[in-house]
Amino acid sequence: MRFNHQVLNQVLAGVAVFVVSSSAVADVLHVPGDYRTIQQAIDAAMDGDEVEVHPGTYFETINFLGKAIRVRSSDGPEVTIIDGGGTTVTCDSGEGPDTVLDGFTVTGGSGIFGGGMLNLNSSPTVTNCTFSGNWAFLFGGGMYNEISSNPTVTNCTFSGNGAGFRGGGMYNLDSSPTVTNSTFSGNMTSDAGGGMYNSGGSPTVTNCIFSANSATPDKFGGGFGGGMFNEISSSPTVTNCTFSGNTAGFSGGKGGSGGGMVSSNATVTNCTFSGNFAFGGSGGGMVSSNATVTNCILWGDSPNEISGATTVRYSDVAGGFAGLGNIDADPLFVDPINGDYRLASGSPCVDAGNNWGVPIDANDYDQDGNTAELFPVDLDGNPRFNADETDFDPGCGVPVVVDMGAYEYQFDPVEDVIFADLNADGAVGILDLLGVLAAWGDATNNCLADLDIDGNVGILDLLRLLSNWG
Repeated sequence: MRFNHQVLNQVLAGVAVFVVSSSAVADVLHVPGDYRTIQQAIDAAMDGDEVEVHPGTYFETINFLGKAIRVRSSDGPEVTIIDGGGTTVTCDSGEGPDTVLDGFTVTGGSGIFGGGMLNLNSSPTVTNCTFSGNWAFLFGGGMYNEISSNPTVTNCTFSGNGAGFRGGGMYNLDSSPTVTNSTFSGNMTSDAGGGMYNSGGSPTVTNCIFSANSATPDKFGGGFGGGMFNEISSSPTVTNCTFSGNTAGFSGGKGGSGGGMVSSNATVTNCTFSGNFAFGGSGGGMVSSNATVTNCILWGDSPNEISGATTVRYSDVAGGFAGLGNIDADPLFVDPINGDYRLASGSPCVDAGNNWGVPIDANDYDQDGNTAELFPVDLDGNPRFNADETDFDPGCGVPVVVDMGAYEYQFDPVEDVIFADLNADGAVGILDLLGVLAAWGDATNNCLADLDIDGNVGILDLLRLLSNWG
């Protein structure tokens, strides 16, 4: 019998392809169906696999062991709980964004650093999770990030967590997490940063709510930054966030400062501060050193809105504050007593901001493929750029002007606003360059050409325009 070697080779090649393709198919490991515990499933998983966890309370701690796997609940955090004794979730083996924790309530965790989750030199993706009732004896009750840990945290809630020293909700040390669409509420610490503490790094915090967090001093002192504390070594970017009902210090006892935020080198844009308290101290809304505050509302904080050296522009500050475009007028919140800080009809904050203060949507938040546009939505997810065509426009921008505060009053939205597009033709080109050159010098009557919002049109504005050419 003679073999047809050509046919045989084709058959063998087909078998090889089948084997390779089969090994490339990700497995789904079920808990408790296939494995009794989540950790047993993680131990068995390979990169690319998915661990699907069904409803229940799992009394265990888990470690991702450096694996690029997705651990997700089948039915969400309300019915799928990981209740740890020590640190509940750990990533300390260089995990990256393909390591995913999705859809759990993380509770009962405790540790010196990171009660709910500990990330060391790791940058996992954490989404649709609730961190509640976790405790750290020093730093990071809900989550602790250290040594260039840059996790992506989306649609998460940090509530009722505590730290004996700093960062009740989250502590970031030399790390730059991206935190989006998340809530920090009712977290506490005895020193600083009830909701979040940043030391080093450049965290990006967008579309988040900080409410009823507290930094309460103990016998050794403390009581700084009820909502957020930023050390001078950190440079966070905070956009479209509300800070309300946060406290520093405590009534009748030791004073504190920065009920809403204590900040150095932060860039704070389109945020609303209201109802925050610094008992016996200063800066009910914010205590700042070298921060830049643009398009914000600070109203109804106690004992005062802002204390310290702060660059404030195009913002509504109770009692007034020196700076370009600032106003002192009741913002007309819809229902501040019940926590609704949206703008009512006739608010002086409508169309009163400066478009160039809004950050560029470099990460394509709305996934429309346009990374040149300014950040396109407000805290509600509604279009950020609207205009009241029947009202006087006191702000600065084209084709429409951004509102002050975390929420945009909704009229007829404009889809895209491009940074440095002075003539609103959808691109940055020669006409925009000519506009900057024509306005060279004092920007008093040429706010559109003042791209860095410093009151003058000069070389920095020209460089910013050129960097966005096209």
